[in-house]
Amino acid sequence: MHCGSKLVPDDKRNPCCGQNLMSNPGKTIPRHFVAGTFVAVAGLGYAAFGPVPEGWSGEVIEAAGLTIAAIAMLASGVLPIGLTAIAYFLLATLFAIQPATVIFSGFQAGATWLVFGGLVIGVSVGHTGLGKRLAESSISRIGGSYLSVLAAIATAAIVLSFLIPSAMGRSVLMVPVLISIAERMGFGPGSRGRNGMIIVAALVSFSAGGTILSAHLPGLIMAGAAETLYGIQVTYAGYLAAAFPVLGLLRAAMIVLIAWWLFHDTPEPGSNTAPDYGPFNKGERMLGLILVGALALWFTDSLHGVSAAWVSLAAGVVLLIPGLGLVPPNSLNERLDYGSFFYTAAVVSMGAVIAGSGLAGKAGDGLVQIYPMWLEADWARMYLLTSAQALLGPLVTNPGIPAVLSPLAGQLAEITGLPVKAILFSQVFAFTNVIVPYHAAPYIVALTMAGVSLGAGARMAIVTTLAAVVILVPLQLLWWHLTGLF
Repeated sequence: MHCGSKLVPDDKRNPCCGQNLMSNPGKTIPRHFVAGTFVAVAGLGYAAFGPVPEGWSGEVIEAAGLTIAAIAMLASGVLPIGLTAIAYFLLATLFAIQPATVIFSGFQAGATWLVFGGLVIGVSVGHTGLGKRLAESSISRIGGSYLSVLAAIATAAIVLSFLIPSAMGRSVLMVPVLISIAERMGFGPGSRGRNGMIIVAALVSFSAGGTILSAHLPGLIMAGAAETLYGIQVTYAGYLAAAFPVLGLLRAAMIVLIAWWLFHDTPEPGSNTAPDYGPFNKGERMLGLILVGALALWFTDSLHGVSAAWVSLAAGVVLLIPGLGLVPPNSLNERLDYGSFFYTAAVVSMGAVIAGSGLAGKAGDGLVQIYPMWLEADWARMYLLTSAQALLGPLVTNPGIPAVLSPLAGQLAEITGLPVKAILFSQVFAFTNVIVPYHAAPYIVALTMAGVSLGAGARMAIVTTLAAVVILVPLQLLWWHLTGLF
């Protein structure tokens, strides 16, 4: 689903996620692996043997040390995310930081099971060929200018975000299709035209796709934390209405325009033709019906009251039924990326441990000392929070942002006087934004697979971030104000 997903070929996995570290012992160990390991060991050492400052309890120190270690390991990718998640459960239990019901509370969160259902859907979309058909057809048949090509790619990325609940899966699906289309258009390896096409697909899929609850792991983590810590139910429709119009559609349009400006090229005439796939096969038709039904229930979850998580899980169960042929045989044992499942459960549980141990309160007390209290207007406080939180991305990677910030939402709400739900949603811009490629695994994997230089990817990400902070964040705050979020 994300880093380490079995949708990613073994030779294409992101080295930033620790998948190839041990399989390439002759290579130099990257600095971020060393730094992550050092910070993790230091955090565990302090949790076990460090002095307890005045006013702090041993429980808070242990929670702080373990949290620092877990975030360092997840951010650096020294170990696969699934193994890191399981190690977190083990150490939290051995340290007895909180009762087992708190430590393993992530498995009770709907977000965790939404991820599981999404994993099955992702496998089925690839197995039946439905995803490739939709991607190739939607991109190839729209327009002949470079701007129209980029717009078609962005449209395809958004459509696939509703159907494939995996940013990594979407990137791995779209990149080979786009390389083929780029060659037909006369865009060879390393050309401006091909670079722009790949970057738009990866960035829209990750950033705009992140405004769809089922399509982005950080959003699911935030939703799970909201439910576990504050009793706030984040519905599929509610999340979509709050985030998609501005941070989804308008951001996608902004990405297309910036990419056209940076990578403008001219396709060869008559090159935008799609291959004839023929009629839909039985598997594609069955999967299409299941996805349409799931989407209908997701969009209306605020009306019927059935959580998007249980809709996703039900769809996954149907797809796994032997004899239907919608997933490969033994998919439950061999094809699903359980690392993402355990990762989601661990990060949601981490938030509960941070809150239950008192660590969130201590961190909130620290925030009081540095927060600019002179900001009296609600919009100014929200603008500061929404924009500044994005700076955490390069430090903890995007999935780590809700893990760090969600437990602090209560304290931030007290400091700012804003509703807790508004504080939680202020994270959305941060964890769907990309400042530098390495902290968004699906983005860097797409660049690597297509041979796009990291310099080109970073330049696009930085320009888009600056434009978003200046233009999109104020528009997003206006939208939230009009819809009553704050």
